[in-house]
Amino acid sequence: MKPIIREEIRSTYPEILTIENIRCILGFSKRKVSWMLQNGVIKCKNSGKKTKQYRVKMDDLFEYLDKVDRGDPSIMTPVGAFTSKKNGGEGSMKAPAPPITFIKPPEEFRLWLEDEWYAESDLLLTQDIARITGYEHNTIQRWLKEKRIRSVRTQDALISTKTWLIDFYCEDAYRIIRKNDVHLDLVKKYYGIA
Repeated sequence: MKPIIREEIRSTYPEILTIENIRCILGFSKRKVSWMLQNGVIKCKNSGKKTKQYRVKMDDLFEYLDKVDRGDPSIMTPVGAFTSKKNGGEGSMKAPAPPITFIKPPEEFRLWLEDEWYAESDLLLTQDIARITGYEHNTIQRWLKEKRIRSVRTQDALISTKTWLIDFYCEDAYRIIRKNDVHLDLVKKYYGIA
């Protein structure tokens, strides 16, 4: 969030914010904001009262916004938990999706992956990419054909490069809804999550 917007927030809202203030600032539902406060995603004071239960300092909201800017996974909320019943949210027949990181990784992630995959060959066949990423051979082939991972066709196969695979992980792979264990472990390792 840009400093100008922060100054606008400071001039518009009181120093101690309510759920309604936060809902208006972030554009989230009241239910989602309540969940975030109850689960410590945004620091707050709980008065224990039925009305106006939570109080949030302006600086604590800005701390949350800084984490959003950095792509901090600690602020993630369960995907689908705050959507309407027909879309698979609370109360629907379909269980909400598990929490998954959809935040685009920071630019440092690219350098970290280059170090992490240093020993890998610069040219990669489909089976090499499947081995590195843990995704099924058919999935990798589909991504190559869809040009999600850049590649070139030789007489016998599609060939990609380590650089293009890193590009995919930094630009598109964070949107994968059902990340496999290898992918999740890689993200956890980068963020230092046990």
